Amino acid sequence: MTDFQKFYRNEGDYPQLDGEGACRRLSAAIACRTVNGTEGCDGEFAKLRQLVHDSFPAVSARAVTETVGRSLLIRIEGRDKSLKPALFMSHLDVVGVEAGTEGDWTYGPFSGEIAQGYIWGRGALDIKCQVFGVLEAAEYLLSRGCSPERDVYLAFGEDEETFNTGALAMAKLLESRGVQLEFLLDEGGGSIESGAVYCAPGVNVCQIHLAEKGYADLQLTAKGKGGHSSNPFGGSSLEHMAEAISAICASAQAAEMPKALEQCLRAIAPYVSEEPMKSLVQDIPGNAGAIMEYCSTVRELFPLTATTIAPTMISGGSPACNVLPQDITANINFRLIPGDSAEDLKRRCFSALEGMPVKARFTQANDPSRLSEASGYGYEKLLEAMRYYYDNVVFIPSISAGATDARQYENICSVCLRCAPFLSEAAETAGLVHGTNERISQRSYIQGLRVLIRIMESSCGFAAS
Repeated sequence: MTDFQKFYRNEGDYPQLDGEGACRRLSAAIACRTVNGTEGCDGEFAKLRQLVHDSFPAVSARAVTETVGRSLLIRIEGRDKSLKPALFMSHLDVVGVEAGTEGDWTYGPFSGEIAQGYIWGRGALDIKCQVFGVLEAAEYLLSRGCSPERDVYLAFGEDEETFNTGALAMAKLLESRGVQLEFLLDEGGGSIESGAVYCAPGVNVCQIHLAEKGYADLQLTAKGKGGHSSNPFGGSSLEHMAEAISAICASAQAAEMPKALEQCLRAIAPYVSEEPMKSLVQDIPGNAGAIMEYCSTVRELFPLTATTIAPTMISGGSPACNVLPQDITANINFRLIPGDSAEDLKRRCFSALEGMPVKARFTQANDPSRLSEASGYGYEKLLEAMRYYYDNVVFIPSISAGATDARQYENICSVCLRCAPFLSEAAETAGLVHGTNERISQRSYIQGLRVLIRIMESSCGFAAS
């Protein structure tokens, strides 16, 4: 197991925290097969909700718990009604396990086995650790006779991995009740990575996601009559499809520096020690063009620079090398940078395809989330707690290329923070999220619990009643 001594600090805090019991409770949660669309999943969700009720008696006794569909919404009443509430959130569902790969797991994917210093199974990292971590933090404070100054909401959606309807339903319910949040904390980040890509070698960085990119899929269809390849009069359907895909990829716009990237670079700038970035970050606005050019050449930074365009699927080719194909279909996936919009993307794509013998339709197109500022009450409280428990790590604001439930709450919250506090080195968790042998180290989990207790305690004013 990786030695985290260089990162972890203040592990003696909260000596009454039942770390072993917390690991057992997470293990039991992992054993609930909350995979949407599978046989018996309704019963598995019900079993998980019952586990929450039974495992956290102080939360069950002192908070108001609502079941919204299969999601859970919990409210802990605060003392001062003039303060905006805080929301701590995650999701109950997990992705499935690819058929035929079950035997590749060291321990069963839904065993929740505690072994070799880890808790094993689907959801250990994504993201039952945060569901039960938030509940452990609330239970720790409530069971010691503390109550919060502001209202505290805990929200656990049922279908983040699929349709996000659970989070949307809870957000609309809160909106209908006139709730406006001070901040929310959802999943995101969680990896300690090398700062070398920013020209800051020797620096360890962890991202706090303040936004997420939008998502779109464009389906293309090119029709052909087939026939012998000796007479491709008018061009083949595959040729037309290739031209269409090329035109879409060429439609990428040279963007101005996104604000999300500027926020990120301002945070890492004091640690940059190598060129070309060492000179460039001295004047980020003035060197925006050169910075964008550099970032576009670095695999890890490229997604921060623009809306990405990725042809991902094509089908319908010819059955033989001397036969013209008939109908060809393809898909192009886009991840929209904050500042871009789904409508602008559609306009660019349809303009690029004008006059081509190809049909195009967007099967889905979602705008990026709003970008939260790298400042303010919630952000500072999160940053304070993370710095207190993790040493030799520079926390930088960034954006997520993946989707979370946080975006569903934007109508009632302007500060949406995405950062799971269970940190480990990226090399240790590479390929584990949604992959074989997903697991979380016990030490990482327990340290994350300390972070969550401190954030909840400090930001929500928990004190003895």
